[in-house]
Amino acid sequence: MFGATMLSKVVSFFASDPQWRNHDEKKDTSFHIGSWILLIRISIIVLGLFLAFAAVGIPVQQITLIIGALGVGIGFGLQTLVNNLVSGLIIAFEKPVNVDDMIEIGGQSGKVKSIGFRSSVISTADGADLIMPNGDLLNSHVINWTLGGMKKRVHLRVEVQYGTDLEQVKTLLLDSMVLDDQILKNPEPVIQFGEVSAQFVALEIYFWVRTIKDSGQVKSNLIVVINKIFQENDIHLAVPTQDIYLKNP
Repeated sequence: MFGATMLSKVVSFFASDPQWRNHDEKKDTSFHIGSWILLIRISIIVLGLFLAFAAVGIPVQQITLIIGALGVGIGFGLQTLVNNLVSGLIIAFEKPVNVDDMIEIGGQSGKVKSIGFRSSVISTADGADLIMPNGDLLNSHVINWTLGGMKKRVHLRVEVQYGTDLEQVKTLLLDSMVLDDQILKNPEPVIQFGEVSAQFVALEIYFWVRTIKDSGQVKSNLIVVINKIFQENDIHLAVPTQDIYLKNP
């Protein structure tokens, strides 16, 4: 059992250490072996368990009794543990998430760092490691950005004063986004007029970026460009105003 445990850790180390992967594998985002390593580790430990029983001379009938006794214990107090273990096997076979996938769960995004027997480790954008039981990971609503090709559509809302030349604003914004190399040309950016009131007209800007990690910076850069365009062309953002009528002042 000790030898099987050490062997499973060695296999996991050599598979997860980047220095044992060649250059092409580092660049290929489709190269994922995390869940397969989990299955290999489980197989090694199970094989080591049976070899250990055979080494001490325990017959198969006794192994059946032990498994039955464990089943009774599992039924009383180990439901959560078994749920996490079974969920780990389901993740390994179905692969809803894999190692190095960029996911979003519970409003928090991160990269899957490892998938273990009981829990998985997710590296968040803040630099922390989120340890999540496999049961919670499997039962949660997970958004997997890697399966979708890492592209993301970004939305930006701009409110301009009522009476502004909307076609001019639309043309200026589309021309500025075409010049930005970080904004995808296919699908092309879209600007729609989403709402109109006595004080403002709302412009809904939609555009695509290559990777989700660039979305925040690209959106920030576009806001700077929009501010510069509005200043140069005397376009004003909407400001909430009120008209006050005085009776018998």
